[in-house]
Amino acid sequence: MQLTDDKINEIIEKIKKMAKYRDVEIPTETIQSLIKQSSPVSKNLADLEKRIREKIHNITALYLGEIDYKKSVDEFRQVKNNPIDLKEFSLAKLAFHASTKERGHDLEALYQQLFSRIGGCKSIADLACGIHPLGLPYMGLPSGTGYYAYDLNKARVDFLNIFIAEQGYAGGCFHQDILIHPPSIHFDVAFFFKEAHRFEKRQPGVMSEFLDSIKASKIVVSLPLQSLGTSSGLSPKYEKTLYEYTTEHGWSFESFTHGNEVFYIIDRGHL
Repeated sequence: MQLTDDKINEIIEKIKKMAKYRDVEIPTETIQSLIKQSSPVSKNLADLEKRIREKIHNITALYLGEIDYKKSVDEFRQVKNNPIDLKEFSLAKLAFHASTKERGHDLEALYQQLFSRIGGCKSIADLACGIHPLGLPYMGLPSGTGYYAYDLNKARVDFLNIFIAEQGYAGGCFHQDILIHPPSIHFDVAFFFKEAHRFEKRQPGVMSEFLDSIKASKIVVSLPLQSLGTSSGLSPKYEKTLYEYTTEHGWSFESFTHGNEVFYIIDRGHL
């Protein structure tokens, strides 16, 4: 179906004003891309809006749980100078989001295994980060490490930007649609945790193109061994995609499992 510019703008404003997405502040270009993608297969305007809402529901993943970000800023500032209290704060907040709650309490063991495999790094990208940067107190990174997180949820970004900066890390958190506007700088390593399947739902077949757009020597992709609330496995399908991607370029590829999550490390050398 064909849409006028006025109608496109009307749909964009309608989505932005929906109560559940008001604080998220979904970028205009994100909604524009969903309209462009969905309009050719939509029967009518109602069908188009339904398709867009479904994709936004999947992209934002608000159904996985949210914390009170404004309240959390004050709570963070009360504990940020006490390492023990800071870890307790982070662990409690990570439990609000189903995707990070799954990792459990053994976060130090997870990050020890992860960083022992990827080695030292001075700059990290956390792509479509969710609340994963709250794990920073468990990572053991040197102060001054560049930690650059990216997310579509503006309220979350504002909180995480404070959380990252006020612990002495360079970088911050950025309100950015990385599928449309990938980060322009180069990183030692990029994390892409539990988001590959959501990107594929948004734009089927996009994974290789998206990974190519990320300027990082190493990329760590993680997937849940099974979807939340279902018995369906995700990792075999996407592991095949990742293996074919790395083989095509002649890069090394290894994996390890932690709980319900499998991590795939792609070493692209000095890319």
